[in-house]
Amino acid sequence: MFMARTQIDVHNNRASIERISKLSDNLIGIGPVGIGLDGILAWIPGVGELYSIGAGAALIAEGYRARVPTAVLTQAALLVSVRTLANIFPFVGGVIVDFFRGHRMAARMLVRAIDDTLYIEGEHSLDHPQYAATLARIRSGEERRRVVFLG
Repeated sequence: MFMARTQIDVHNNRASIERISKLSDNLIGIGPVGIGLDGILAWIPGVGELYSIGAGAALIAEGYRARVPTAVLTQAALLVSVRTLANIFPFVGGVIVDFFRGHRMAARMLVRAIDDTLYIEGEHSLDHPQYAATLARIRSGEERRRVVFLG
């Protein structure tokens, strides 16, 4: 099945998102500055765009599998698109890509959405004890997170 069915699947989706982010935008890091395959390949015409599209599609697919909200998926897709389109301009695009870390920003958004979600294995049930307790905390304003049933 394409969608995550267990919490282990969600964990693996999250780990994949982090791996893609590191590979794309922080393979070689020196302090707060880093460069990844995305920045290196941006200097090779055509290759940079292909890598960016592929890595961006993989990020969005992993987020979709983890049932990240559509609004977050859309924002992540826009960040990756801006990065890919920046490489159309030969020299300026390469420089922009080196500093605009769109894959990393998109990955952080996706990971944050996953971390802010309570995943419950099984079919949707109002009687599920974990769901009932969480729903009460959400309604009282103590907690703000989504609840997703993986069944």
